[in-house]
Amino acid sequence: MATSKELERKAERVRERLSDRLSDLRYHASPATVVTDLLGFNPRELADDLMPALVKQARTNPIAFGLIAAGVGWLVFSEVREPIAKLTHRAALKRRTRSAPSRKRRSAKSAKS
Repeated sequence: MATSKELERKAERVRERLSDRLSDLRYHASPATVVTDLLGFNPRELADDLMPALVKQARTNPIAFGLIAAGVGWLVFSEVREPIAKLTHRAALKRRTRSAPSRKRRSAKSAKS
């Protein structure tokens, strides 16, 4: 039969192995690692290489940069505006449906009077 000290040592070794495996899993399952594995390159390195070139192009062609930025902004705004409009419309419908029964009750009470 194993002594309590032997069991404690065994439990400590198991904890250490589990901790190592969890650390490995955290590293391999991190979003950055997954994206790097899927794309085949590190997006941060691409951004580091791309940003100076974009800044240089923006300085040499400010009108073109402004037009492109306006186009991208317009695209983002149009994509965001539609869901917001739907949410606003739903909220207005809910307000109307909540207030409609109270109007009917008031009109029914006034008809009885």
